[in-house]
Amino acid sequence: MKPQIQAVALDKDGVVFDTERLIYRAFRELIVREKLPLEPALFEALVGKPPEVYLKVLGEALGQEMALDDFIAHWFALRDTIFAEEGAPFMPGADRLIEYLHAAGVPLALVTGDFRRNVEQDFARCPRPELFQCFAVVISHDDVARPKPDPQPYQMAAAALGVAPENLLVVEDSPPGVLAAVEAGCRTLILPGYGMITADLAARAWRPIRHHDETLRLFDEYGSR
Repeated sequence: MKPQIQAVALDKDGVVFDTERLIYRAFRELIVREKLPLEPALFEALVGKPPEVYLKVLGEALGQEMALDDFIAHWFALRDTIFAEEGAPFMPGADRLIEYLHAAGVPLALVTGDFRRNVEQDFARCPRPELFQCFAVVISHDDVARPKPDPQPYQMAAAALGVAPENLLVVEDSPPGVLAAVEAGCRTLILPGYGMITADLAARAWRPIRHHDETLRLFDEYGSR
């Protein structure tokens, strides 16, 4: 049976905004500056993880080299400096996708593991802050008891948008996000990012994409009007 898409949900970092590379840049610059025995590749293990998980991973990796609270404070301060300089750039085609779907009357959700205050800050410093109003539903870390990779965020998004999960198209880039979406029963597209998606997990998603133009084409083919 041909799938029917009635609503769309997007992750934030790596899907709406090209911010993963800026966060990675801050991570890499900090470990070089402080001469910490961390591999930049550790960042891949943190992508998409809820704060309590990546704090545990970082704490174990740092050991006695630096207090975890100090590392987080320095990392986020450096990240904020970089964001202030570069803003929050859109992923290629993301702004056009949001505008197109909103104009077509498609219910849109933003589903992120980030905190609501960071969501609002990112949109405030992006090139088109008015696009934040296109999202009928915003699910952040503040709104859930069980963050990604648990399916709860996407279950909540589908319910709030008034559609069944199988009629919700999701675009994700990280392993926890993809797992959350497929476990919720959503039709999931993978936009590859910093996190390594295993072949088994990729096989459970609908398909990979390379650009948001493909999301638009798929919606035009399978979307209900």
